[in-house]
Amino acid sequence: MIARIVFAAVLVLGLTACSEPSQELHSGRDTGTPAYMGTGSNFVAPGWTQGDRASWVRQLNVRTQRGQNDYTRI
Repeated sequence: MIARIVFAAVLVLGLTACSEPSQELHSGRDTGTPAYMGTGSNFVAPGWTQGDRASWVRQLNVRTQRGQNDYTRI
């Protein structure tokens, strides 16, 4: 009986540790506005319209395809 409870607890903890984190687009802090709203700067990437979430996602995909992923740089 106790072995089953211990086994179930270990199984639950193991599955929790191997789960994938959320991949939502956010900067890690809550600034009150979504990142795709922009900062009001005139320096923006071509093809991106401030406030348009769809163009924001397209621009991120283009950057990833071109190897401009900041998280993979050393």
